[in-house]
Amino acid sequence: MHAIALHYLQEVAHHGSIRKAAQALNVASSAVNRQVLKLEQELGNKLFDRMTGGVRLTPAGEILLRHVRDTLQSYDRAVAGIDGLRGLRSGHVRIATLDSLMLHVLPDVLGGFATRYPAVTLSVAAEAPAEVLRQVQAGEADIGLTFAAATGTALSEVASIAAPVGAVMSAQHPLAGRALLGFDELLPYPAVVQQSTLPTSVSAGTGYAEFRERIKPRFVSNDIDFIKRMLLRGLGIGFYTQLAFREEIGTGVLVWVPLDSPGLAGLRVGLFVPTRRTLTPACHALVSAIAQSLNDGHALQAAPAAAATRAAP
Repeated sequence: MHAIALHYLQEVAHHGSIRKAAQALNVASSAVNRQVLKLEQELGNKLFDRMTGGVRLTPAGEILLRHVRDTLQSYDRAVAGIDGLRGLRSGHVRIATLDSLMLHVLPDVLGGFATRYPAVTLSVAAEAPAEVLRQVQAGEADIGLTFAAATGTALSEVASIAAPVGAVMSAQHPLAGRALLGFDELLPYPAVVQQSTLPTSVSAGTGYAEFRERIKPRFVSNDIDFIKRMLLRGLGIGFYTQLAFREEIGTGVLVWVPLDSPGLAGLRVGLFVPTRRTLTPACHALVSAIAQSLNDGHALQAAPAAAATRAAP
């Protein structure tokens, strides 16, 4: 079996589609399909069930995918161990994270880390909160940053910090001067919504779940930068932590108002690693750097005092 075919197998399984995997790999769909078919012929088993709109792993495909992931992880650990004998800190670390952390938090931490460990390469992917946890547990990511949640014994929470969700709006919005907002007060106003970026209703409370069902968004997007631009234009209210909007809140062009919801007020963002897999030296060093940033409170600290004053009544 060729390594490239196994790599294509991982991508198809991840995307659930040969076409989407091909786009991510920047190759022709026919090339990806040909490699998958080649694997199936060599093994004498179907690896994917072809369905309308995508593919799904068969039991045989799941077994092979687990083997591929375990093999690659063992190889990475071996390479890191060999490098460690030479006093190096090389390797590759995969991070799955909330997209809001990619704007101000992770760039600061990763910038310093990259300077200290120039031989380490990193990949950072924005994912939905539950998807972050799934990828770390499945071995598709080494480190996860997402809303804290019960994870059982498969994952460990290394560090966390308070990250309440509130209402983000233009400083000129009629509700911008409020100190606290209830769900019913927000319903008459247009919303700007980013799908699959907020915590589950289980962790946020039933009131939040009902509210999400009732709001009528003016804009829906999967791009946090687009969301920010719409909020700056006063075209709606968003429901987020302060993480992606710290600069705008600090300068007073956007306002963050807490919501009258114990579930949303008590949310935390956590750093998660797998419990049953040994971290490579590079991964361990990065986990320590991120954990220190969280514990110090610098990376995720609340908006500057000027912003808090702006939101007061």
